[in-house]
Amino acid sequence: MNIEELKAQAQEALDNGDLAKVKELLAQIKAQKDAENEKQELATELDELTKTEESEEKTDETEKDDVSEDDSETISDDEVVQEPELDIVDGQNEEQEKEEKRSIGHEGEERDMKEIQETIVNKLEDFEGFIRSEGTEKRSLDTTSGAVVVPVEVSTDVLELKDDLVDLSAYVTKEMVGTGQGKFPVAKRAQAILATKAELAEIAEINDPLFLDVEYKAETRIGQIAFSNELLEDAAIDVVAYAKKQMQRMVKNTNNKNILDVLNGFAKTNATTADDLKRVINVELDPELDLKIVLNQDAYQVIDTMKDADGRYLLQDSIASASGKMLFGKEVILVSNKVAPTPKNSIGYIFVGDLAESVFMAQRSEITAEWEKFDRYSKGLAVGVRSDYKAIDAEAGKLVNFTAPAAK
Repeated sequence: MNIEELKAQAQEALDNGDLAKVKELLAQIKAQKDAENEKQELATELDELTKTEESEEKTDETEKDDVSEDDSETISDDEVVQEPELDIVDGQNEEQEKEEKRSIGHEGEERDMKEIQETIVNKLEDFEGFIRSEGTEKRSLDTTSGAVVVPVEVSTDVLELKDDLVDLSAYVTKEMVGTGQGKFPVAKRAQAILATKAELAEIAEINDPLFLDVEYKAETRIGQIAFSNELLEDAAIDVVAYAKKQMQRMVKNTNNKNILDVLNGFAKTNATTADDLKRVINVELDPELDLKIVLNQDAYQVIDTMKDADGRYLLQDSIASASGKMLFGKEVILVSNKVAPTPKNSIGYIFVGDLAESVFMAQRSEITAEWEKFDRYSKGLAVGVRSDYKAIDAEAGKLVNFTAPAAK
């Protein structure tokens, strides 16, 4: 594959948001250019060597003719040193040519990177123009079903949620999928063992599957980002950054809500004391699971005031946990009451389990945006993301119905 084809693939990968592929292709382009430069350098050296040898042969023949014509004629010291001086000049020329080729190679690499950076800047500027023109200017932006595709430089940051917001998708099994629906193999905890095998006998089938095929269907989920006239008309305001921040919150809220909907389908177990919570962790769930404890604000408040027999608080400080707390050696994930309301007749919302083995999240990398008028007074972007959320292993977690102990 030649350099032009690699450049075309790199541009296509950039348009699709596959930054890792772009880097890989740029490395291949650089390697090919280095190989071509090295080949040219070797060819130049070989050509110079051939010319030098031919020149030496002609010189030898001329000297022999001169000597045969006049045996008494001697070669002066000045003439003897002429050839090394020519060699030095030739060597300097070769080094100069090599340096020029290296410079050309570096300039080509810098030009490729500059072209990619210019493409990124142009896409962002066009997206800003799309917002400020209230959807009338699309320029180089890709479109699908009447909506524009949000540039990958924006959508990547949105989907990766590079901020401090609590996002449960960081704990579940999340995969970017290339199709709207299908099956995705998710690795599970294997309980099968290696059986002994007789010589030449067929290998027995493994009863416990190593993977679970999770069916998904990525559905479009729409949210609204309102823009005031002041935002659109003030050139000093970064409307792209504003849109990105709002999209991040929408995606985070969507993830949390749908993941919790999946967790709410898990089996329930009752608990009234700290010892009951320990039983769930120690006995009711597999010790090989990477257990996390999801608490809403109400449950957190109750457990935060509980103490052990020695008067020490059950919740312990932990720099490794995002919430800064651990319970019985397990990371605590704190969510708001709005996201996870307290169930009826319960002290608070509690889920104990391995989130990565509990929930599969399928997500498309593409985000679409369409300018709309929401009502008589507001207008802005209708932003769409495509995702789906499914349960993986029903035995990977438990919903805890935590109630106050009965009065004695």
